[in-house]
Amino acid sequence: MSPQSCLGILLPDDGPDDYEWYTLGDGVAGLPRIQVGKVQSDGHHAPAALLALGEVERLALVGRRLVEEGGAEAVVWACTSASFIGGLAWAREQSEALSSRLDVPVTSTALAFHEALAAFGHAQVDLLSPYPDDVSLRLVSFLREGGVTVVNDKALDCPYAADSHRADLGAEVRRFCARYPDAVRPLLVPDTAVNSLFLREALSRETGRELLTANQVTLWAGLRQLGADLPEGLLGPLAAL
Repeated sequence: MSPQSCLGILLPDDGPDDYEWYTLGDGVAGLPRIQVGKVQSDGHHAPAALLALGEVERLALVGRRLVEEGGAEAVVWACTSASFIGGLAWAREQSEALSSRLDVPVTSTALAFHEALAAFGHAQVDLLSPYPDDVSLRLVSFLREGGVTVVNDKALDCPYAADSHRADLGAEVRRFCARYPDAVRPLLVPDTAVNSLFLREALSRETGRELLTANQVTLWAGLRQLGADLPEGLLGPLAAL
């Protein structure tokens, strides 16, 4: 990786200014330059809205600016729901079409979850989903298509991304783990609107559960595409994969 390597993050423009992606590249030593491209979104967690948000042409318009003006050498579509909502084949087609249009490697948060679980060899997980029930069920189906079974799950029923962002991640994770105290499966926390990178390690240690969060797997997948170093503090066990 050259000192000037750049990771492009396609992010829905649907929340406050304190999404951790906006300052991540400046705040963590050793990371490549991170350029965020904002995709217009109302943040609504409804299937029709998410399918529209994940349309390739809509994403490619912002992605081209990331590559041509921002210098991104790899891009991640950092929206879990608008990368799983159409199913696994749809997610793969979305990523492949974007890569073809942008002429750089492209993946998504939903595909990164599958890649991380496959790398760990996990076929069963628990799920703490910020989304409403109907969208959470689409995620369960998406994971099942890739050979991963959700055993225990809870939907927080956040209608908008801003609601997910305001959720108390620590309290929700503790509550979930207290409900299933003997579980040893990884706990998935989707939605890139949830700031999780600097909370994940302490929560994992406190609850005795391996946490895989949306921003964690997104960063992991993007850094792997660049051939960049993988920071253990942010990525946990993923840094060794």
